[in-house]
Amino acid sequence: MATPVTGAAMARGAVIRLAPTAEALARAAGSEVLAVLEAAMAWRGEAHPALAGGRTPEALYRVLASTPFEGWSHVHVWFGDERTVPADHADSNFRMAHDALLAHVPIPVTQVHRLEGEREPSDAAARYDDALRQLAQRQERPRPTLDLVLLGMGADAHTASLFPGSPLLAAPDTADAGPFAAAVHVPALATWRLTLTPATLRAARTTFVLVSGADKHPALRRALAESPALRDAPVTLLHDVPGDVAWVVDPPALFGQASTGEDGGPRTEDGGREGGPRREEGGGRREERGLSDDQATSES
Repeated sequence: MATPVTGAAMARGAVIRLAPTAEALARAAGSEVLAVLEAAMAWRGEAHPALAGGRTPEALYRVLASTPFEGWSHVHVWFGDERTVPADHADSNFRMAHDALLAHVPIPVTQVHRLEGEREPSDAAARYDDALRQLAQRQERPRPTLDLVLLGMGADAHTASLFPGSPLLAAPDTADAGPFAAAVHVPALATWRLTLTPATLRAARTTFVLVSGADKHPALRRALAESPALRDAPVTLLHDVPGDVAWVVDPPALFGQASTGEDGGPRTEDGGREGGPRREEGGGRREERGLSDDQATSES
């Protein structure tokens, strides 16, 4: 029997934004994304988001592509992870983001920073690490600081290409020397992946974790309520980070096999109204804090 995440002690600092459907989740996240980009441009004249792969982010990108926004020319796009495939491959995170968003908005090509999955993995990671170092130098910071990182979560609680047991999880807060991006072998998938390192993800000013579907409920509960070891649930690297973190979820992910109350609001399985963590319906815009894979193969 599924247990609502909100019925247990929540990870400190967790904020949940609940959307009634996957489509509403994409719309709510779209509004939030544009608010963060606008705030970053107001502060620094440009915005640096990192995009995710997967079905839920794809729906978000289509919302963004169809929403009027005048700031795209000031956006510099990065990627949280990538498969070791060419840019035009059907499994490429870049291709999905390009087809759903980048091909439809006026972001200069020179401001789209792609993880080159067609290269030898260590070479591709080194090149991305160098690009991120250049960003950190421009920002005059020890680590590159992304304004927004979009992430998904797999049913095994992985995020980006940080899977359970990944050697990159051994030191989530590495020295400021880096690396900021890395190639990592994923035994469960018998392949190599390219990914931002935990330290880079934890340094982001704002992070949105998009989680949709009942198959994610056990992992979401473990990650937010039970606080498992980082090695077993990589998404918990987002606990207690200095930036803002919001989990944008739909009812199946949050409540498992939840029923619906007479007023349309979600109820827990025992019929009680949810309670516990901070939760916000829908997704209005908000101010920046200033300074402050797939289901295993397709959700992050």
